[in-house]
Amino acid sequence: MSGVAIIGGGPTGLNAAIYTARADKRTLVFDDGGGTTRDVDTMENVFGFPEGVTGPELVDLGQKHAQKYGAKIVEEEVVRIEPDEEQYCVETTVDKYTVDGVIIATGADYERPAIADVESYEGHGVSYCVECDAYFYRDSPVAVVGNDNYAATEALMLLDYTDDVRILTNGSPFEADKDLQERVVEANIPVITDNLDRLTGEEVLEAVITQNGEEVPVDGLFVALGTAGGTDLAEMLGVPVDGDDIITDPDQSTPIDRVYAAGDVTGGHQQIATSVGEGARAAINLLEDLRGADYIDYKKLDSQPA
Repeated sequence: MSGVAIIGGGPTGLNAAIYTARADKRTLVFDDGGGTTRDVDTMENVFGFPEGVTGPELVDLGQKHAQKYGAKIVEEEVVRIEPDEEQYCVETTVDKYTVDGVIIATGADYERPAIADVESYEGHGVSYCVECDAYFYRDSPVAVVGNDNYAATEALMLLDYTDDVRILTNGSPFEADKDLQERVVEANIPVITDNLDRLTGEEVLEAVITQNGEEVPVDGLFVALGTAGGTDLAEMLGVPVDGDDIITDPDQSTPIDRVYAAGDVTGGHQQIATSVGEGARAAINLLEDLRGADYIDYKKLDSQPA
């Protein structure tokens, strides 16, 4: 059967599904139940939710919105995508599906540091996004785990919220570029190179303990080790990647006909606001490819009086 396969059931993929389903395209959203959005306790920078919204709530609302227009949520893990004459065959651990176009919106999984108890403090002091969560740690002691340009940049950004910032390299040398290292020194940000052992705190994070037994008091620990994106599916199709990011043109297209990518898997700011926008852009441009003409919102046309 014809239609569109959207690989990934987070905000990016679900927003793309709203557009393709409203355009009366058979829309399959492949969602294996993962995704970083589902792990977020509260987000206060999502448009339309002034009181904040949890990750699971946002995904649930997105699913209902897409399903309203006929999108189908397929709770299966995609393991392969292959060209099938003029179409594509999407193979999961359960079944195979034939579609006309593909949007890869698998997101990115953040790399966890090698410190005991990190997972138990995620959302309770451990964060993977300064832009998202620094607001909650205004005037509080915080630390960044990492040893390169990413860590240095995140630490400098935290100075907009608190003066009590340090960098923890977890046993590695500090390898940021010279100009960034100079900025870190000028900002009086300590760089601690000790190996880290574990985190501690009653209900929320209170300190990082080094392997020497020293305690580094922090309310917030920001992980800056990079991300590991789902690029395997793209490479199967011959889509170019750069590290953990899928390379796309500004319209979210790839060099492979009717294969698009959007959201965190393409790099960028990795914010929900930008990801859902990329999902919409990918869907609109894929629809134009499939129709051979400019995008039309069929549901809007249908709702107009005769």
